[in-house]
Amino acid sequence: MFDQENSIELEGVVQEFKFTSPHSFIILSVKQQDGGIQLWNLEGAAPSALVRDGWSSKTLKPGDELRLTIELLRSGAPGGSWSVSKTKLKDGQPILVSQ
Repeated sequence: MFDQENSIELEGVVQEFKFTSPHSFIILSVKQQDGGIQLWNLEGAAPSALVRDGWSSKTLKPGDELRLTIELLRSGAPGGSWSVSKTKLKDGQPILVSQ
């Protein structure tokens, strides 16, 4: 499903953060070179794993600007896999979570 040998860095704006089982999702709005917007569907870890990293359903909110390194979908569709360790704010700062 995911091409683990080819990762890319994406910058975009969170449209929605789905803290759902069995996997979490970030719907990310990514600006294209032509000025258009493309929505990316990014699959992450289960909420139980995110909680162990200090995340909650409120860690990300619509409008947050992110920089992520993702593993692309093999299908070529705008999507991929994300992980906490490769997700930062747009300016490169780590996402701070309360424990």
